[in-house]
Amino acid sequence: MFRYVFGPVPSRRLGKSLGVNVVPLKYCNFNCVYCQLGRTRHVINDLRMFYPPEDIIKEMEVAVRSRNYDYLTFIGDGEPTLYAGLGKLIQWARNNQDRPLAILTNGAKLIDEEVRSWLSELDVVKVSTDAGSERTFRLINRPHREITFDRFIEGIERFREVFSGQIWTEVMLVKGINDNEEEMERIGEALRRYRPDRVYMMVPTRPPAEPWVKPPTSDVLVSLAKVLSRYVNSDRIFIIDYIERGEFHIDKNDPVNSLLGILKVQPMTVEQVMDVIRRNNLDMEILDRIRSLTKEVVFNGITYLVYSSE
Repeated sequence: MFRYVFGPVPSRRLGKSLGVNVVPLKYCNFNCVYCQLGRTRHVINDLRMFYPPEDIIKEMEVAVRSRNYDYLTFIGDGEPTLYAGLGKLIQWARNNQDRPLAILTNGAKLIDEEVRSWLSELDVVKVSTDAGSERTFRLINRPHREITFDRFIEGIERFREVFSGQIWTEVMLVKGINDNEEEMERIGEALRRYRPDRVYMMVPTRPPAEPWVKPPTSDVLVSLAKVLSRYVNSDRIFIIDYIERGEFHIDKNDPVNSLLGILKVQPMTVEQVMDVIRRNNLDMEILDRIRSLTKEVVFNGITYLVYSSE
């Protein structure tokens, strides 16, 4: 049974993504209102050795030989750059497999030179820029008290200077907070500072941390993309307002724990779980077991299974 490696899972940005989960649930330096994993229970901003790197490498050794994937992606149940062993894992992956390496990070730890050094070995670094001002940054991302908006953007700027790979930016739009032209102008100014290779304009598609969070409408999304194109070439802007489509890989010998491994990093719809069970010719009673270990949440009329350690 794998504890740290999961998938591959379908990714809206990375195709078939083989995930490496390096941070326990909800240890993060942000507490984003839209987070699909719920509220951050441990708001930290220091590096910690959550798990022995050797244990994660053992799983990676097996997975990279036995699974078909497009990207090897470092991720966390919280913020992956808070893991003190991350540099060692990235170096192992660079030397022992030939697929592109990516990380899904909020980008706040890029202000640290050591973290910039680790991530410079990757092919794709996905950061977040959901705000263009300190006020909106505090409203939507609710960062650790040490993190200011200017220092956050400065860290990504410094990384851009030394990184030869691609920086992809995710802009998550929340109705009533950052879905207006004035804030999008400010976000554009921030993006201009570090020149991302791609910008993904997104809306919450899974149950968010705060029940009041709603996505803006599609026409608002399109109009804000036009505003952003004043700062970033339009061919680098992508609108994503749908959930992932594609096959989720699980271990047929341990389907319940395999599904839970995915659910720890992203909620799945009931239909997605049923599809996994059918494709693998498994007993549908597995759905009942998964339901007993998760909670059902309805968001935008769709029922999701959400993992909770509580």
